[in-house]
Amino acid sequence: MLQLTRNSISFCFFCCVTFLLSVSVSFAATIDELRARIEDGNKRIEELSREIEALSGELTLTTKQSQTLATRLRELDLTKRKLAADISLTTKRIQSTGATIEELVGNIAEIEDSIDVSRKVIAQNIRLIAARENESAIENFLEHETLSSAWDYVSALSDLGRDMRIRLIDLRDQREDLSVKKENLEAQKKNLESQQKNLTDQRKVAEYNASETSKLLSTTKNRQAEFEKQLAQKKADRDAFEAELYAYESQLQIAIDPSSIPSERSGILKWPLDNVFVTQYFGKTSSSRRLYASGTHNGIDFRAPIGTPVKATLSGIIQAIGDTDRERGCYSYGKWVLLKHANGLSSLYAHLSVISVKEGDTVVTGDRIGYSGNTGYSTGPHLHLTVFASQGVRVGKFSTSRNCKNTVLPLADVKAYLDPSAYLPKS
Repeated sequence: MLQLTRNSISFCFFCCVTFLLSVSVSFAATIDELRARIEDGNKRIEELSREIEALSGELTLTTKQSQTLATRLRELDLTKRKLAADISLTTKRIQSTGATIEELVGNIAEIEDSIDVSRKVIAQNIRLIAARENESAIENFLEHETLSSAWDYVSALSDLGRDMRIRLIDLRDQREDLSVKKENLEAQKKNLESQQKNLTDQRKVAEYNASETSKLLSTTKNRQAEFEKQLAQKKADRDAFEAELYAYESQLQIAIDPSSIPSERSGILKWPLDNVFVTQYFGKTSSSRRLYASGTHNGIDFRAPIGTPVKATLSGIIQAIGDTDRERGCYSYGKWVLLKHANGLSSLYAHLSVISVKEGDTVVTGDRIGYSGNTGYSTGPHLHLTVFASQGVRVGKFSTSRNCKNTVLPLADVKAYLDPSAYLPKS
């Protein structure tokens, strides 16, 4: 017959405590190592962040200077160093996040072991109580030789009930703790995946920057005169393309319901860059809605050294992406992204070095969609932002173009171009 005594309860407690202590001691050493790695990683992250901040300051000063071959090469060199620091920083963050995940996994395993032990204790206690409840009170009393031992039995049974209540509360608390840790783990894993993607993109930007440096040196033969000739040719090609595009789009007759466009209000769109400096505003305007009407400039340009993260101005769906540089002589948007928003607006981001999204992706305000560059007819690294009335823009081939016949790009009725300043925050 199963005997319920204080000794049997004490033995159960001893086994549980011994098991938990053995797990805790072995796990503590691992946790200490992980925490040391995390601490070292965080120190390095701080150092790299300061280095990047200093390089960013130098880049800002360089891009403010007049365009010469020397300043352009210096800008590319600073960009190279900054991108190397960016890559190191992201790598360190990945390592730190990985160590944090290891720590969380270990904590979760420890809690799961503790929960398993608690389950076993409760199950054994339930079996002991069930065994005694199958006997009558008189049988339980008579099996004890003395009144003292009978009283011990009653007392032990009371202690067992109290212990079960404590164990159940402890088990509930452990489950809640485990749930929180698992949520944290999922968030850390998502963060790690995002950082891994950023690292891949940053390496692509670094490759692009190296290519830009090589191309500039080979085409200018390190001579200022050749550099100035390149700039003049690019400006002429840009103006010719914009005039050609305006002439074509002026003939489009796409119906646009004015009520489908949100009223002009500051802050409907967010800035696409963390540090905002406008270098060129929207072209000549007409009507109270400030519609594009000149063919001179269909958006806003922002100063942005190569590799600057470009963010979605508003949540939406990536309608299309493209690269006009794939067709030789097509001096247009370069690498571009068209984002369609739910409020009747669409936004175009052009001259990118790397595109971080694909067609059909859903993004939220502030998500990274790419990195700034110098692709297309750009005469220097910057970001071009155009805002359309969504009803008036289509993506297709510019079949009547002189140099861009086979290039896919956004084409819009001139009535569809809107001044981004009407929707962006006040400067």
